[in-house]
Amino acid sequence: MNKFYFTITEGRSGSAWLARFMSENLSTKAIHEPLEIDDFGTKMPDIKIMRTFNNLGNNSIIKNFWGKKFKSIENEDIYVETNHTLSKCGLVENLSDSNLSKNTVLIILNRNIIDLCTSYMNRNDFVNITVIWQWYLHTSYKKKIINSKPFEKLGILGSALWYCYEMLARKNYYKKVFSDRVNIIEEDLDVLSSENGARNFLEKIGVNKNCIIPQKTNEYIVNNQRKIEDSKIIRGRIEKYVSQLKSELDIEDIVNNLIKKNFTF
Repeated sequence: MNKFYFTITEGRSGSAWLARFMSENLSTKAIHEPLEIDDFGTKMPDIKIMRTFNNLGNNSIIKNFWGKKFKSIENEDIYVETNHTLSKCGLVENLSDSNLSKNTVLIILNRNIIDLCTSYMNRNDFVNITVIWQWYLHTSYKKKIINSKPFEKLGILGSALWYCYEMLARKNYYKKVFSDRVNIIEEDLDVLSSENGARNFLEKIGVNKNCIIPQKTNEYIVNNQRKIEDSKIIRGRIEKYVSQLKSELDIEDIVNNLIKKNFTF
């Protein structure tokens, strides 16, 4: 069985549920997000780390953060962290060059893009810039795969939509560039949270036992009638734009072209 488990995912995509699932089935205390005061900048990337990586790339500040984090966990019997911020600030780049890489599984966790974006809009996640800096990605970042200009005219919804597509592109990029150095497994949340999907996933990571599937408890529930109606309108707009982008945005082609140009974060 592997020793280290991390995720590449957006947030609001089942990462909290996955931490509980891994705790139950690997008999360990999986970490979702380390949120103690002293964790930021050490165990948990802070805004400086997030903004530095996405503007300046994998420089000495980023490498220093990861060197210390990996050092702090290298002697753990099993270490699971489903924290979605990690892959947005150099996890894959630094993991691939570390002595942890051979014993690590990176889990790409996917959720339906319409459900994902609707959740962000219902929670107002892309209203406050400091929330975006700490937890997501900002359209102004210099290091990005998807051109944000066409999305910016849509305001807050455009920021959320761009982020969803940027993360899809980054997942694609990391699979293509790093899968020969790190074991990368891709899972869909709806499939993984089913009995057959959960069992198949555990087999992939070398765990042979009856699986325990925890309930989903972190789902954002809209229970105000007006908000429910507003949410339906927002979802309808998202469905419209996603439908349009299916023919306008070829993520596979964009990523392949960037790789040919030796793009790196």
